[in-house]
Amino acid sequence: MDERKRLRSLIALLMAALFVIWGGTALAASHEEGEDASQFTSENIEGEEEGPRLEVLEGFVSPGIITDSMLLNAGKDPNNWILYGKDYAHTRYSQLDEINTETVKNLVPKWVLSFGSLDSQGSQTIAFNGSLFVSASHNHFFRVDGRTGRTVWRYDHPLPGDVAPHLCCDVINRGPALYGDKAYVATLDGHLVSLDAASGQVVWDQTVADYKSSYSFTLMPLALDGKIIIGTSGAEFGIRGFITALDAETGEEVWKTHTIPAPGEPGGDTWPGDTYKYGGGSAWVTGAYDPELNNIYWGVGQPGPWDRHAHPGDNLYTNSTVVMDPDSGAIKFHFQYTPNDPYDYDGVNETILADIDGQKVWLHADRNGHFYSIDRTNGSFNYAVPLGKITWNRGFDPETGRPIFAYPEMDVTRDKVTEGIYPGLFGGKEWNPMAYNPHTQIAYVPAFGDHSMDLQSKVEKYTRGELYLGIKVMKFFGGGGELRAIDARNGELIWVHNNPMPFRSSVITTAGNLVFAGDTEGYIKAFNATTGAQLWSFNCGTAVMGGVNTFTVDGRQVLAVVAGQAGTAIETGLDKNWPKTHQKGGYLIAFELH
Repeated sequence: MDERKRLRSLIALLMAALFVIWGGTALAASHEEGEDASQFTSENIEGEEEGPRLEVLEGFVSPGIITDSMLLNAGKDPNNWILYGKDYAHTRYSQLDEINTETVKNLVPKWVLSFGSLDSQGSQTIAFNGSLFVSASHNHFFRVDGRTGRTVWRYDHPLPGDVAPHLCCDVINRGPALYGDKAYVATLDGHLVSLDAASGQVVWDQTVADYKSSYSFTLMPLALDGKIIIGTSGAEFGIRGFITALDAETGEEVWKTHTIPAPGEPGGDTWPGDTYKYGGGSAWVTGAYDPELNNIYWGVGQPGPWDRHAHPGDNLYTNSTVVMDPDSGAIKFHFQYTPNDPYDYDGVNETILADIDGQKVWLHADRNGHFYSIDRTNGSFNYAVPLGKITWNRGFDPETGRPIFAYPEMDVTRDKVTEGIYPGLFGGKEWNPMAYNPHTQIAYVPAFGDHSMDLQSKVEKYTRGELYLGIKVMKFFGGGGELRAIDARNGELIWVHNNPMPFRSSVITTAGNLVFAGDTEGYIKAFNATTGAQLWSFNCGTAVMGGVNTFTVDGRQVLAVVAGQAGTAIETGLDKNWPKTHQKGGYLIAFELH
């Protein structure tokens, strides 16, 4: 509903209220035929003044109120996109079908919003009743009119001049979250900020972590039951990762859970000595939520340093999905993908919650090169299938899902360069989210293809606020990308689209039988979800590494694309010559049918 319709509805409501106030007595008097109406008038009430009892009646128009009920039912609302993954289950499935396999050829740009800044563009649009909320690099945040692309307000979070050396992977932000009548933004200098969604004015600004110790926030917050939940970035600097919940009204901490347990805590024995103090374990991708089980599912990244011999043991809860109580933050159980990881295979990638053949599962495509199905009620292993060439392991324990490492051949040590490690540094799949159609039970995965790396580790001393990798040699060998359609029931590959460059945007799928994905060459593309046939593309002129999603404005389906490089240069071009032929960019494009 647009602003004018909302205003008309509000006026009608106020008129109805006035009618009741002025006419209510007469209505009551005439309720029973023949009754003396005078006994109900204010003249018979001693001290009562004539006229309406309400002296002031005012209304205020704002973007709207996001309630818990709306968030819980976000997956049923085709017109808006109010959560990071469309719904709490992170399906990225839209029921819209105005844009479909027949009409997608008529998709054209309607307007473009320039962010006014280059560098890292990894954001995603949040859309509610025609108002769009999006972020840009350097912590610039916007509310935008979805009809025209006009900026309604812009909030520029003041960043310290010395924050950049404490950031692993550029000045990225994945977008604001909406809750109540507020927008919530997590910042590179360790703050969570509450903004008035109507005006963009700061309501409160809470310092959550010390950026000088290289803690930062790059994710879209998760709004849930009066809380705003965020996880930290910074594992490359030897932080001790955490996930925390703040009160949405006040910004006060509700709970805080470290992803690296201390001695005496469950999992603390997997960290020798004091290595837990700088054990990494970032949590920089927004978690999923199952309201029936009351569980949060949150990905945790790699240990620090990458030199696994500096911290022998499984190193919980790195490279894991942890399952948490949203009320207390307590970890109920977990599944670990790559224990004692020497490859930077991370584990932060999204979990998609699905119900398959009567079983509640989570789906996860990991940087270690495998697509997983895990029982989300207890963390037990269902299956893992490769997304491409694998050399680091020889398979999995069929009962536990623990990988069988290809040691000593593929171990990363201090005395030699280990060559031909597949997949490469950015994994079988990077952080950019996949999509899932709950009706067909097909997942659409943006895979890297057969990329590899060579590594050699070294002894490195931890120093507060400085990179802590423990790596002497790092060589990366890139190539193309793939979009894979996988049957989530058994992990079987249905189709694959080979692409000249990797798909690095988020992926979405729709009831129009389409899949949308953007690549580092700069194209946003549409595919037939059943066959994988490419049906449409548009050259955005710069890498597409941010969010893609869809919603309606004034009843028409809109496709929104955040365009611009995200992360490091090697992630985009995989080639030192890339900047000579490709440009950075920073803008939001809205497409509609012509």
